[in-house]
Amino acid sequence: MAFPLLDTISSPVQLRSLAPSKLAALCQELRQFLLEKTRTKAGHIKSSLGVTELTVALHYVYKTPKDILIWDVGHQAYVHKIITDRKDRFHTNRLKNGITGFTNRQESPFDPFGAGHSSTSVSALAGFWKAGQLSQKQRKYVAVIGDGALTGGMAFEALNYLGEQQANCLIILNDNKSSIDPNVGALNHLNSYQAFAESLGFSFHEVTAGNDVQALVNVLQDLKKHKGPVFLKVRTQKGLGFRTFESHLKKTEVKTFQNLFGQKVHHLMAQDPRVVVLSPAMLSGADLKLAQAAFPERVIDVGIAEQHVVTMAAGLAADGYYPIVHLYSTFAQRALDQIIHDVVLQKLPVLFCLDRAGLVGADGPTHHGVFDISLLASLPHLELWAPASGLALAEQLEHCVSQRKLAAIRYPKDEVAYEIPPLDSTSLAPSWWKKGHTRCVVSYGSLAAQAQAAVQNSEYAHLNIPCLKPFPAQVLQSLLAPFQKLITVEENMAQGGLGACVQQMIAQGSWSGTHRALGLPDQFVGQGSRQELLTDCQLDAAGIAAALKHL
Repeated sequence: MAFPLLDTISSPVQLRSLAPSKLAALCQELRQFLLEKTRTKAGHIKSSLGVTELTVALHYVYKTPKDILIWDVGHQAYVHKIITDRKDRFHTNRLKNGITGFTNRQESPFDPFGAGHSSTSVSALAGFWKAGQLSQKQRKYVAVIGDGALTGGMAFEALNYLGEQQANCLIILNDNKSSIDPNVGALNHLNSYQAFAESLGFSFHEVTAGNDVQALVNVLQDLKKHKGPVFLKVRTQKGLGFRTFESHLKKTEVKTFQNLFGQKVHHLMAQDPRVVVLSPAMLSGADLKLAQAAFPERVIDVGIAEQHVVTMAAGLAADGYYPIVHLYSTFAQRALDQIIHDVVLQKLPVLFCLDRAGLVGADGPTHHGVFDISLLASLPHLELWAPASGLALAEQLEHCVSQRKLAAIRYPKDEVAYEIPPLDSTSLAPSWWKKGHTRCVVSYGSLAAQAQAAVQNSEYAHLNIPCLKPFPAQVLQSLLAPFQKLITVEENMAQGGLGACVQQMIAQGSWSGTHRALGLPDQFVGQGSRQELLTDCQLDAAGIAAALKHL
């Protein structure tokens, strides 16, 4: 398809040379270009389609990158990327060695602040504003917050600060009524944004025609003259134009850990009326819609508010309920203090289900769930579980719920294309997957299948550990006694996980063989498919098999 206007633009400088009458046509071309380049990919397409006109208007009115423009959440910024020097590379979006699916400071000076998680833009803007005040820089400060990001507590804290400072800044709410699921919260439900903004010292303005580029340009040009903090609510249509191309997206029916999680949780809730499920705006990603439909009062979406969801669960547990808190591993990091202080310190029975644990693929380093084991393993009383299969996930969920465990279960974003039964019959204790005599591979959780494939044509035995904490040291001492060489395998940072626990066991004199730990490298892993990244980290079957030969 031809793009006569877009072909003449590679940066906002060229965009600002266009006559205002050309902007609507450019927006149509941008929308078509975005659809063409993402038609075979999953990813955050719809939110960027909705802010096409807003993106063009912002770069047309403001002198980016001198003026600061921050996007929140960062996946709204696809059109922003196309018109800021990345049009010719946009086909690599979310691919290995390509541009990222979020704003990224390393990619372009037009991305002053990187963001993969949500609700950070207003705090970051406050930092830029304060830096400009201290250095007396003459520039404008704009944050676009949407896709549910205003349900996050950090945004409220930062608005409170900027309002008190009467900072010269513009906060734009992209009101598309949605995050992954429909927005929640009183601001959205009561449409009380004006009262809220004005109570914090912001002047409030609204554009209902958020997909009219000329209306947006007119409003933004007027707001540039305002002094003090300004709050602009823009109503946009998320996914505008998407249905035309929706049939081209590849849809395959596969069974995943997420499917099995949702099915098992629904079953457990039907059996036990005191089980309550909470999620920070990730019900669809968790496959919890079936459970929500059946038990709408006990499946709770709190918005993008990880800290709140953990402490709310603590309150439920303190009053006799058993909360299952579903968190993507990468987002659990945002609530570490609440996990420690409000749940674990009080020994409250809460089950944390850490979805997308390990390498998650195209979302890249902001979303890889690779720190949860090392962060949580040091906490007293908290058990750490990791299923090697869908059947194991179901068994571990039932065990933790029936025993009212204070525990975390981590599982990957992956298909359950295999169900390799261990030679033993349980997923709740160390189990042999292959017997041997002098050499052994010990896996934890999601890499059991890769480890099993690696040992097939070797002399190595394979033992899988389903629970890292409490660490089964005495059991392992007995099981590993005949072996002289041992390799541990885990989809976690090498520090603080299975390898470290085994090394401690060796240091205490419990086992005297040779040990090598395989885990993720001490660096942020880039984007790509999960299989590509496991290969790069030498944690696929071939990489593990190669390590076996060199121990």
